Amino acid sequence: MKNLNIQFDKKSVKRVAENVCYPLIALGVVLAVWAIVAKVKDNALVLPMPDVVIVRFFRLGGEEGFWRAVASSLLRTLIAFVTSFAFALLFASIGGVFKPFHRVLSPIVTILRAAPTVAVILIMYAFLNNNTMAVVVGFLIAFPIMYSAFYSAVTGVDKDLVEMSKLYKVSPLDRIRFVYLPSIARALFDTSKSTLSLTFKVVVAAEILTSVAASLGGKIQTAYASFEIAYLLAWTIIAIVFSFVLEAVVMLAKKIWEVAR
Repeated sequence: MKNLNIQFDKKSVKRVAENVCYPLIALGVVLAVWAIVAKVKDNALVLPMPDVVIVRFFRLGGEEGFWRAVASSLLRTLIAFVTSFAFALLFASIGGVFKPFHRVLSPIVTILRAAPTVAVILIMYAFLNNNTMAVVVGFLIAFPIMYSAFYSAVTGVDKDLVEMSKLYKVSPLDRIRFVYLPSIARALFDTSKSTLSLTFKVVVAAEILTSVAASLGGKIQTAYASFEIAYLLAWTIIAIVFSFVLEAVVMLAKKIWEVAR
């Protein structure tokens, strides 16, 4: 037993070391390439050195309107994501039971997945105000991705388990809790992880193209219009950081779910 514990500890340490070391190495490579290119270019107006941008990045937290801009973009993202998640799961469940519904919805989902993001933003811009438009665009991009994944998960549930639950007259609510949810939970979390960060990027892109005030996208647009490259890159890093944060939140929720089961 003692040897097993030591072996387990070694594996845990190795896993943690890999999860920390490899990202740090990747970051170091990116910063090194960035510094070399900036040095060769030798023009801070075009590409400033990493240290200049990093200093600007850490100063953003104390800037007036920073947290309001971030919170505004995150709120739009969450509204778009939660709405997409709810409708995708509902429609996937209906489509899994009633096949004609899926056959009618499937071409619409395919069209939405194929539509270029910028084109969707520009079309929606003609009909909606800036704040609403960013949410709607986020929904239109996230919904087809989640619907396809959720439909595959719902239709992939073990048919024998479903039939057994019906045979033993398990209530519909318990059937959802103990048969369907455990079977589709992994797909729900894994799809949500990538789709949530994608929704955030799409919302920010919509804010940039439509110059939404007091938003992360609006700050990036302002930096671009004033040609402050260090400021622009600092805000871009902020967007990347919060994208990773959103993914981490979903992964934490997945871990909590797995422990609670």
